[in-house]
Amino acid sequence: MSKTVVSTYVLIAINLLVFGVLAIKQQSLMMNSNADVLEILHVGANLNPLTLGGEPWRMITSMFLHYGILHLLVNMYALYVLGTSLEPPLGTTRFLLVYFFCGIAAGIASLVFNIYIASAGASGALFGLFGYRLGAEVIGSFNDRQKLLNIFLNFVIFVVINTVIAAGFNVDVPGHAGGFVAGTVLATLQFKLRWLIQNKFLAVLLLLLCATLVVLPRDQVEYYRIYQRVLNLDNHTGNLYKSTTTDTGLRDSLVATLPRWDTISLMLNRVKGIPPELTADTAVLKDYIQLRRQGTFYRIRLIERESYIYYDSIELLDAKFKDLPQLKYILNYKIPEGGQPSEDTVALDDSQLQPAKVYYDAHWKETNDIASSKFYRIGHKDSLDRWQGVVGDYYANGDIQMKGRYQRDIKDGIFIYYSDHHTYESAGRYDNEQAVGKWENFHWNGALESEVYYGDESFTATVFDSLGNQQVINGNGKSRRWYPNGQILEEGEYRNGKKEGLWYGFHQDGSPYYKEQFRANRLVHGVSEGRDGRRYVYDHLSEYPFPVNGMPSFKKYLNENKRTFSNSIHGKVKIVFSVGVDGSTFNYVILAGLSHENDTEAKRLLQEGPKWRPALLHGQEKVPSQGYLEIDF
Repeated sequence: MSKTVVSTYVLIAINLLVFGVLAIKQQSLMMNSNADVLEILHVGANLNPLTLGGEPWRMITSMFLHYGILHLLVNMYALYVLGTSLEPPLGTTRFLLVYFFCGIAAGIASLVFNIYIASAGASGALFGLFGYRLGAEVIGSFNDRQKLLNIFLNFVIFVVINTVIAAGFNVDVPGHAGGFVAGTVLATLQFKLRWLIQNKFLAVLLLLLCATLVVLPRDQVEYYRIYQRVLNLDNHTGNLYKSTTTDTGLRDSLVATLPRWDTISLMLNRVKGIPPELTADTAVLKDYIQLRRQGTFYRIRLIERESYIYYDSIELLDAKFKDLPQLKYILNYKIPEGGQPSEDTVALDDSQLQPAKVYYDAHWKETNDIASSKFYRIGHKDSLDRWQGVVGDYYANGDIQMKGRYQRDIKDGIFIYYSDHHTYESAGRYDNEQAVGKWENFHWNGALESEVYYGDESFTATVFDSLGNQQVINGNGKSRRWYPNGQILEEGEYRNGKKEGLWYGFHQDGSPYYKEQFRANRLVHGVSEGRDGRRYVYDHLSEYPFPVNGMPSFKKYLNENKRTFSNSIHGKVKIVFSVGVDGSTFNYVILAGLSHENDTEAKRLLQEGPKWRPALLHGQEKVPSQGYLEIDF
């Protein structure tokens, strides 16, 4: 029988040293943040899918990790009290064998009965030492009730304090119970049945206990590995969007990911013996995998067809994602990497924006008469009253009319337009207010009407009638459109993607409406006839708004009414604006500005200046249009 307690002090020293190293690294004594908990897990806490998934050493390392200084001090005090009373009579070797036997038994109980709870601390082993001592005292000193009472009270106090301290970290009740049972069993075998008296037999039993890890069920391991596959594929896909520079490359990469989603789905369906606690999470995970696969498919189709209407499908999927029930067990144990936020995160500070709802009349002119408004817009505006970020336009009845994104009042990004009978009208992309890339236009019934590509010039690649019959192929063919009553509305020819030659239009009763001559998409000459019999002769200039008194007169007005500022910057303010059928100007958007004063002055000059003649459809019908002006300062 040894009188020393060297192993007790060594165990305490190791626990203190390990905690000190972690506390310095984490710069925290309380160890109560998510980052602290993740770090403890990474350096050796006991977690079923990790321990049984190839890291059995966690059974030992977890016994020397603690969730904060209070957790450590309570356990070390209990270890000191128990060690100084048990190690001298047991001897150092047997004390260590009992300590680690109870600690490993606690770890095994935690693996078997817990569902994804990371266990750490000396508590399991200490519960075992309490059980061992209580068992020994009950068997050997049953008549000494005061001694038993003192031991029991110390045990109860230890349980209460340990439970309160570890409450924020999922108390490992199975682990504590497993350690206590293991200690009690050892005491019974030794003091009641007189077995395992020799240390070598206890050592063999300890090895056999460790060997049981091989036969423990792996259901949590399999589910965890599938969960990690989902996380990894999600991260991989996200990196593709960030790093792939071409649409073709992105499409090819996304195509390669589709089978991986199918494989994960198949693996999850094949997992046997999933614990009842994971049934609900498994169902959610299956739905999530299918939604992610479907979203990947839509993005592939979007790239292949360059059809932005797939964003609607993706948006519907996003809504389904939000409706998925919350997982009970979030198995993402990766420590977030530090660094600067991405451009998408810092591009727009939402805290500086204010929600806005604006009403418009039939010509998209802002109005305060809500009752007679035809449209309204919901989005956010900045301090300069400019639309910023995602914007939605709606018909007066609440049906969607447009989805898009603005940057400083400028259309920038994907825009989708809808008819008032719930079909697509057009979809494409703007870059700094200019249509770019492929735009799709649709008939009244939602059928594809045309595909037009915009760059330095426009190119009409395909045209279809409302029944889906293709009229223009690769930019060549004759286009013909009809009224709902079957009368022909317009016909003409496309050559190399542009309107060419004579185009004819007709009134709904079949009478001639206009005859227009095009050369490479440019209106050279046109003649139209109104319902009243009047004839109109026009060319491409009629398609653009124009100052009623002519541009020289308007520029004279600008020069005579421009205000100068002490800090004025010399240059041009480039501005686009809407021109109503009544000749008024509104919806001013600065494409390229100089300063707030100059930009505001440019808007004032337009707002207070002479009226404009709106664009004329077929030389006679006034239509809302967009003007462009450069004002020198």
